[in-house]
Amino acid sequence: MLDNRYQTFLVLATTKSYTQTAHQLYISQPAVSQQIKSLETELGVELVHYERPKLTITPAGVELAAFVQRVQVQADAVVATLQHPQKARQVTFSTTLSISEFLAPRLIGLLQAQHYHEINCRVTNTHAALAAIKSGDSDFALIEGNFDKQRYGYEVVRQEPFVGVVAADHPLAQQAAVSWADLTAYPLIVREEGSGSREILENLAHAANVTFAEFPQLVTVNNPTAIREILLRGSGISFVYRSVVAEALQAGKLAVLPLQAGQLRHDLDLVYPRDSYFADDYRRWAAALKKG
Repeated sequence: MLDNRYQTFLVLATTKSYTQTAHQLYISQPAVSQQIKSLETELGVELVHYERPKLTITPAGVELAAFVQRVQVQADAVVATLQHPQKARQVTFSTTLSISEFLAPRLIGLLQAQHYHEINCRVTNTHAALAAIKSGDSDFALIEGNFDKQRYGYEVVRQEPFVGVVAADHPLAQQAAVSWADLTAYPLIVREEGSGSREILENLAHAANVTFAEFPQLVTVNNPTAIREILLRGSGISFVYRSVVAEALQAGKLAVLPLQAGQLRHDLDLVYPRDSYFADDYRRWAAALKKG
């Protein structure tokens, strides 16, 4: 385990305040300052830059804080497993909303077959899912959004088509081909800020030199099921993972937009703490999901 100076620095990197750090750790403010200076001297790098009243964590400090956070979370998990072996049959994971409809149920079935006694699944967005891994509130996550691949371990579970969708009787569905300029004549239904799907769509639109402001209406909905129902009513266009609307497409109720510029396949990933003690388990689960 890391000594107390690293724990003190992690709190300081979070609070960016010597006073708050001292308060949280029940030590004096001079003691906090002394520990940080001792750590900087030992490592030979500046971790904190302080010009009253602003405290800034240096790039080296940011990297160290991320490392300490990973070590702390992993150490707590390993110790808990050693102290309470029966709790090793317990797992908590996060899943983004889009994946929760078609991939998370398969993973839960897999964990049930492996006799996990307690399985906790938290449905959220990409930003919150990654934050839960970082804090240790989730062991891993199924996400479709972008993330820093240098900071996490991950396995690609599948590549899923990310498509533009409208009601089957929508005017755009009757055309042989459509452009982004055609799309901007209709309301656009999007996910909320922090959603991986929204970020991917923003990048697609940006590549086509289009902004959300160009659409006559922007409807933000934080649930893919609700988006599907809005589309079925013919109330606009949206971009979703094909699996989210597979049944409606097969039934002929929705149609994929014949958009020649802007269709893609995006990775769906099982993401976990980098260098995780449980990485072999996560790799096996990801491999099983690939086969399913």
